Amino acid sequence: MIKKLCNALMVYVTMIIVIFSLLITQANPAFLQNKLLSKKLFAYSLLDNFSNVIVGVLLILMGYQIKGNIKFIKKYIYIYVVNLLTFVGLFLWTRSFTISNLYDKALPITRNTYPIVIGVICALLVKERIRNWIKKYKLSMILSVYAIIFALPSIFDKDIWGLGNGNNIITAFLLTTLGIALKNVEIDKLYVNKKVITLMSICLIINVILALSMPYISLRMHNDFSTAYRFNVLTSISVVAMAVIIFLVKKKLKINVQIQEYTGLLILLVYSNSFIVEKIINGSTSLKILLFKSCICAIVIVILGWLLSKIDKKEKILERRLLLNDEKNIVLWVSEISEKLINYIQKYKFSLLNIGILYILAYSSFILMSPDFSEPHLGKSLTNIFFHTFFVRQQMLILNAMLFYLLYRFIYGIIGRFWISVILNYVVIAVAIVADAIKIHYRTEPILPAEVTMVSAYGDILSMVPQFILWITAIVTIILICIVIYCERKLPQNKAKWRFRILGIVLAVLVYGSSTRINHEGSIVGDFLNSYGNLPTFENQEQGAQQNGALQQFLNNIDVTIMKKETDYSKKKVDKLARKYSKLANEINVTRDNNLSTQTVIFNLSESLANPNRLKEVKLSHNPLSYIDSVKKNTTSGLMISSGLGGGTANMEYMTLTGLPVSNFSPTIATPYTQVVPESKQTLTINEYFKKSTVIHPYNGSFYSRKAVYQKFGFQRFMYLGSKYKIKHKMKIGTNPYLSDETAYQNTLDVINNYKNGQFINLVTMQNHLPYSDYYDNSGDYQVSGDMDDGEKIAISNYSAGLSYTDKAVQRFIEQIDKINKPITLVFYGDHLPGIYSNIDGNSLEARETDYFIYSNKYARQNGAKNLKHVKYVSPIDFIALTAEQTNSKVSPYYALLTEIQKELPTIKVYAYNNGKNPVFVDKKGKTIRYKQLTKKQKRLYNDLKLVQYDLTAGNQYLYKTKFFIGSLSKRTDAKILIIIFKLLDGSLIVFLF
Repeated sequence: MIKKLCNALMVYVTMIIVIFSLLITQANPAFLQNKLLSKKLFAYSLLDNFSNVIVGVLLILMGYQIKGNIKFIKKYIYIYVVNLLTFVGLFLWTRSFTISNLYDKALPITRNTYPIVIGVICALLVKERIRNWIKKYKLSMILSVYAIIFALPSIFDKDIWGLGNGNNIITAFLLTTLGIALKNVEIDKLYVNKKVITLMSICLIINVILALSMPYISLRMHNDFSTAYRFNVLTSISVVAMAVIIFLVKKKLKINVQIQEYTGLLILLVYSNSFIVEKIINGSTSLKILLFKSCICAIVIVILGWLLSKIDKKEKILERRLLLNDEKNIVLWVSEISEKLINYIQKYKFSLLNIGILYILAYSSFILMSPDFSEPHLGKSLTNIFFHTFFVRQQMLILNAMLFYLLYRFIYGIIGRFWISVILNYVVIAVAIVADAIKIHYRTEPILPAEVTMVSAYGDILSMVPQFILWITAIVTIILICIVIYCERKLPQNKAKWRFRILGIVLAVLVYGSSTRINHEGSIVGDFLNSYGNLPTFENQEQGAQQNGALQQFLNNIDVTIMKKETDYSKKKVDKLARKYSKLANEINVTRDNNLSTQTVIFNLSESLANPNRLKEVKLSHNPLSYIDSVKKNTTSGLMISSGLGGGTANMEYMTLTGLPVSNFSPTIATPYTQVVPESKQTLTINEYFKKSTVIHPYNGSFYSRKAVYQKFGFQRFMYLGSKYKIKHKMKIGTNPYLSDETAYQNTLDVINNYKNGQFINLVTMQNHLPYSDYYDNSGDYQVSGDMDDGEKIAISNYSAGLSYTDKAVQRFIEQIDKINKPITLVFYGDHLPGIYSNIDGNSLEARETDYFIYSNKYARQNGAKNLKHVKYVSPIDFIALTAEQTNSKVSPYYALLTEIQKELPTIKVYAYNNGKNPVFVDKKGKTIRYKQLTKKQKRLYNDLKLVQYDLTAGNQYLYKTKFFIGSLSKRTDAKILIIIFKLLDGSLIVFLF
């Protein structure tokens, strides 16, 4: 009993040594990166050397101890399953993987995932043949051959046999075969004299000296540790010699160390599988933590090995299915299993054909999402979608085919007839693909879940379908019915068992049902799909369908929890809130003379505009925004807190037009334009208070579903490249592929001058969009200094040159609107910083600060418009209130709420997504303020905004049934408010209104 415990302890300790060495190597702690010799470095080198010796001994032992036969294929299958389950377990722990990792687990032989395991299994499958063949030769000759194979590369430092570091099939095969060869020798009878003992001792000493001296030699010779561990590999002659010596001493001294088959294979699985080692480390570099993980991992291997051995003894179904028995050799088994496979294909040929057709349909669901069979990217770059889908997005193609198959299984589970289920499935898939293709052709976006649940959407889609396609559909339907009847009569298929049918239904429901969690933060299905390669691309639904397939993109859009319901949400509460802010609106409007609808208001989103000089990490030789900075000194201005960094333009637009912060939405909401607006029955944006409203965007109009969104927002015109409202004055600067800001402003002037009354214009520029290549001649004027590489400095310099052209264009535009005799107010703001700064914290305030100003032209100032005090920090939701105040315009109850929020509440950090819980704010000094630090009044204000936002976007929209949005901002010119009496009573202003 004591001997068994000692042997088990010895095995356990050696396992810890091997795993600990692997973890240290992969973790690459600081002492391995520094070019310094240390005690830890020498200790690691010795540990690494000894761990490879242990693996060598293990391979020899497995060849010596394990009985090899055809049944070892069963053990390989068990190891394959364990490897897959390990992958699942490690994913659930770390919540990440790459598609290469998944391919490695699914195809371990072709992907060379665990070559040492394969090498051992190959050797043991033909163990008897090898043993019989080796019997012809003396042990001295065999050892001499092995010595030559491993000594030559070690001496000359040339990998002449292509064995590398030994983590390959050939090395494992050779060392396992060496164990088989030693099985033919009666080791107990081997004569050991002083010379042999001396030779063994010398080998031991040389191995230790090489392990300890090579780091020093490498540092002296190469000034690094590139050859420090040259002899610490499985193919080193010193390591192999030590492994043989330890094995022989063990057998000579009759030390009975037994390694279970599965335990040995599992150790080798970890040794040769970098994914497992990487996930076990999970970012740790502490030696204590790595040692603890090594101990836990060793325990898991022991337990798992014991379980597998027990299962292997009892489970016989796999042996029968795979025709495994001791009497067969590998050649006979391959012949029989091939015959069985051919019979299986013949028996289930129609089912296999069905899978092939579903794969073709899945492929079609990608390529038909592009009208011109190319996948567009920003700029002029195009990718052939046929090749892109097959070679780049193959994993998503397989996923869509699997989803189609599960749809078939669901239908088959209900109907129970093969041909009806198959063809009905094809019809459903084909109709969906065609409908998606038609909608993309006309509206540049696929069908969304919100449209499927709306009966009116079907008529809308059918109205876009050409008449001849409807006729073709009817004819094809009749043909398919005939095919079903023919197949059911002439090619009948056996009905599946009820368990098979129920399993199909359950799997389909589980998989499709999991789509309700795709966008939930931290959800298993979401993390899996993100790692797998799913790219929802909510900002461009068309590209999302091209990247993910129509079906998966549809599923991506299902999980939209807009906001969590407010606990006190009710019609009574909402009505009370409407009355509260109606009263506040009346009080504000007493001191205001103008109506916003009579003004010309321009919200100008300037793409990626933020002065680099404001970043402490960047210093520019010249200020690219000198004019804009001068304007900011003399008008309402400051810094806007953006929700994006390097992207998120549409979210800025949404907030400025609606007054609703995106930070109050659920984390599942990436882009309100594509996830919130389609779900809303009604919307209310600032443009709806004007008789005329226009959007100008001198670029493609399909991004962020802008066409559909602007139409729902009530804009009369959307001017973009390719629209019926043409973009004129097209100008580009240098080699920049995007139209200039000068183009945008000239088109804006056309719209202003073509309508004499008040109007709203939403101007979204494109000139300064990435990439920031060498487009301009004046890039050299903006030299960059700071702690960054040359590539980043060039990008910042090019970006700054682009800003300088924006600066000049803004100057000319302001000079021109100052000459126009009608009130014009320009709200100018950058949407986000460009994503070119590598050394700033993305969550810091400086990474989210963009420039803004609100400028009223000369005529507006003469007619009541006034500059406000400097407002250092604003969020995008503040622009509506600031604009109304600067133009001295009356407000609706809703805008009264936004006005009070802008004045009384610290600026909301709109990039701090907390689902409305524990919101974060910024005070005038840029200091972060938590919700609990707010005053009671401020908390009430914020909660009122949340309640309004919930009602408008996720609730019952009770506010639309009140006068919350109606007031002096209304489009209706006949809506007059007459102030009858003013009385100042007890210090209060009483206003009687009709």
